[in-house]
Amino acid sequence: MTMPFWFPKKTNVVWYLVFIGLFFLSLDFWWWEKSEPLVFGLPFWIVYLIILTIITSIAFYLFSKYYWRDDQ
Repeated sequence: MTMPFWFPKKTNVVWYLVFIGLFFLSLDFWWWEKSEPLVFGLPFWIVYLIILTIITSIAFYLFSKYYWRDDQ
C-alpha cells in the first residue's frame, strides 16, 4: 500500500514544520489592543500580517514547485 504524497516522510517533514510555524505566527495575540502607527499610518499588526502573507505565499510557491507531485 502506498501512502499519499502529503503523508509525512523524511523528505517533506520540514514543510510540515514550516506551515505549522506559519500557522502559529498568524495567531497574532501579542498585538491585540495596540494601534500605534508604523508605516504610512498603518498599525503594526497590519504590516505584520502583510509580511506574513508574503512569506506564506513564498512558502506555498516553493512547496508546489519542488515537492508537489503528479500521481498519474
